[in-house]
Amino acid sequence: MSDARRPDSPPWYLTFFEEDFWAVADHEYTPERTGAEVDYLATVLDASAPGRRVLDLGCGTGRHAVALAERGFGVTGVDSGGWALGRAEAAAVAAGVSVDWLRIDLLRELPWPVDEFDAVVCVQSFGWGSDTRQLRLLQEVRRVLVPGGLLILDHSNVLAIAGNYVPEATFETGGLRADFRRTYRTASGRSTGEIEVRRGDAEPVVIHDDVRMYQPAEVRDLLTRAGFTVERVDADFAVGREPAPTTRYVQFVARSRADTPAAITAWEGRRDTRGSTQDEVHPSTLDLRWSPDEFEFVRPWVDAAFGSAYEDGGLAELSRAYPLSDPFSADLAAPALSGHFGLDLAPDMVTAGAGATGLLHACAALAVPGPVLRLAGGHPDLPRWAVRLGAETITTRFDDLAAALDRHTPSVLVLDRPTITGDLFGRERLEEIAETARACGTTVVLDEAYAVYAGPGASCVPAVAEHPNLIVLRSMSKGYCCGGLRVGFAFAAPESTRRLREITPPLGAGGAGLAVALRLLAQGDVFGALRTRITEVKPVVARTLRRAGLKVTEGAGCLPWVTVDGERGAASVVWEKRGVRVKEIGPVEVVCGAEGVSGTAFGGRSGEEPGSGGSGRGDGPLYKIAVPLSEARLTAFLDAFADAR
Repeated sequence: MSDARRPDSPPWYLTFFEEDFWAVADHEYTPERTGAEVDYLATVLDASAPGRRVLDLGCGTGRHAVALAERGFGVTGVDSGGWALGRAEAAAVAAGVSVDWLRIDLLRELPWPVDEFDAVVCVQSFGWGSDTRQLRLLQEVRRVLVPGGLLILDHSNVLAIAGNYVPEATFETGGLRADFRRTYRTASGRSTGEIEVRRGDAEPVVIHDDVRMYQPAEVRDLLTRAGFTVERVDADFAVGREPAPTTRYVQFVARSRADTPAAITAWEGRRDTRGSTQDEVHPSTLDLRWSPDEFEFVRPWVDAAFGSAYEDGGLAELSRAYPLSDPFSADLAAPALSGHFGLDLAPDMVTAGAGATGLLHACAALAVPGPVLRLAGGHPDLPRWAVRLGAETITTRFDDLAAALDRHTPSVLVLDRPTITGDLFGRERLEEIAETARACGTTVVLDEAYAVYAGPGASCVPAVAEHPNLIVLRSMSKGYCCGGLRVGFAFAAPESTRRLREITPPLGAGGAGLAVALRLLAQGDVFGALRTRITEVKPVVARTLRRAGLKVTEGAGCLPWVTVDGERGAASVVWEKRGVRVKEIGPVEVVCGAEGVSGTAFGGRSGEEPGSGGSGRGDGPLYKIAVPLSEARLTAFLDAFADAR
């Protein structure tokens, strides 16, 4: 047995579960009861766990751990009580099975010194700490589980206990006497008390406890906040038995929700390619995950902005700027942004931050307690961060959006404009969505980072003046090719701006980067030459891909990418055969639509192909292909698809 426990100030449970407690508990945890509980655990694990590695939390004397090991599971038992673990070790030896035993304080010694597991079981060992500590425990359970791992959590239902609650009781048998004295505090949900244990002629021993008693709904909420999906709730260790208010023991069968990959994941492992269009490992590969050649079409305006900023102040002077009186750069930026978008933006409608990514991270806090509603195939970062903060994420399609808003009343709806498939839906469509969301108490976060290609006149920023629940994000990356400035802007009505600033780090936009960004924006629409080139080349790329047998969605003509449906794996063969690297998005799964939510799409255009705007797709991957804009990259692309031209 490994002993990792080093408490500085021992809480009650580190001394409670010792020999005197077990002298009483052994009469409650009979072999018949243990056998029924193990039958239940093994049945659920066999049916639902992705593997047979099991962690038993609060394993006590090993009554479940040893029995599960006898059934072929690889078990690790963890408990804070040294005496109980000694008995557990002896029981395993007697049964002829191998179990790893570890002594730690599960609530305080985080992270746990264990490997990953396919399943975790926790029987009658929940509620020893505060709600916060219980949530941390569940989050740690999720950390040690494999993706899609299973948790079976048993707890005592306070609804059943409260109906028979007595402040004092006595248990006697064969020279053992236990006097129970306890108090239940309704406001805190905690039961505090003591057990005076007399064994034969020995001096009585008094042990104290302090347990948080939960209603099943409270446990479900903690599991959801910790990142689990509850698949089933059983009563009294009987598979499929529905719990009732009088159910004494309630079991939650929950699965760890898989993390949505971060947006940056698709780029990990690729060296800095600012000076190269070639792949470091496979020099012959054409990398169409990005568009390094679009910068040549905006270079004059970018160079002018840098030149103007540094002439006025110089890099050193700009870098010393520390505007404590204008921490979100609203007073500084509002005039330039008003001119850029052609409307009057007051400072209390503007928040500058560390790019769209930094502002999305702040908006994730608005999503708590959730849920977050997102479109299939949308940018993953805000939902991913919101899940880490305890919010549930629900995925739907444009077709089902109105019904999903009404059904789930999310805290936040996050939209990308354009969508991954290039639907640059208009302001009228957005305003209809915002109105519906407002009636549900939902904040709409509209990420317009990719909308810059269409120019400032096509932005939905003006809509924030009419919709107090709308936040529009813009940045200096994408078409501006100035992502390294780390400057982004959030536009919202004053009340939403106030809420956003409460959770957005101040001084997020640096002085030098902000000076360049505002001068670049002051030049207006700088994308004319780039749009012209995109509209020339994009149809050629789409036609070539279709001739190669691929299902292509072009999206708006001004956007420098197309998407390909990867159904049946045919697309991946095409990329491998021709030495082309593309960005894989997916699989695009839809939770809300799978549950039968239906409704009317917002502003769907007549003749619109099912699947546009992130709707109607299958579950296969979606591939995003950057349009090659330079003659050299376009030639390389056409050469790779020479047989399809």
